[in-house]
Amino acid sequence: MLKQGALLDASPVEAQVRRPARGAGPGGRSERDPDASWTRKGGRAHSGYQAHLGVDQGSGLVRRAELHPAHVNESEVADGLIVGDEPAVYADRAYEHRERRRRLRAAGVKDRIKHRRHKHLARLPHWQRRCNQLIERRRSAVERIFDTI
Repeated sequence: MLKQGALLDASPVEAQVRRPARGAGPGGRSERDPDASWTRKGGRAHSGYQAHLGVDQGSGLVRRAELHPAHVNESEVADGLIVGDEPAVYADRAYEHRERRRRLRAAGVKDRIKHRRHKHLARLPHWQRRCNQLIERRRSAVERIFDTI
C-alpha cells in the first residue's frame, strides 16, 4: 500500500556538457547549457543540476520529482516534494526548518526530519542524537533510488 511515509533527498546530476573553464569564475556558465550551475557536495564540486525526490517509504515509488540547477538548496524545494497525505516525512538535516516542522505538525504529519546543531549548541542533546539515529535507519532507503538512477 502506498503512503507509508515520504523519504526526501537530493543528489547532484552532472551536466552532459563540458564544465566551464576555471578562469570563468564561481558564476561561470557553459555556453551549451546555461541553466547548469555549480554546487559542492561531500567536499567535491559538481557542475549541473540537483535531482530532488519524494519517495514512498514502503514501496520505493517516486511520488514527486523536481530537477533544478545545482545551486538551488534542498530546503527551498522540500515543500513541493511533500504530497500531504503521507503519515510521516523522513529527511536529512538539510531539510530542517522551524516553519516546515510547524506546518507538518499542523497537518497531522509526523515530523521525522533529522535535527541539526545550531550555533548556540556545542552538541546535540542525547535525545536528538538518538532520534537522528532512528530516522537515518529509515531514511537511508531513499539512497537506493539514486543508486538505481
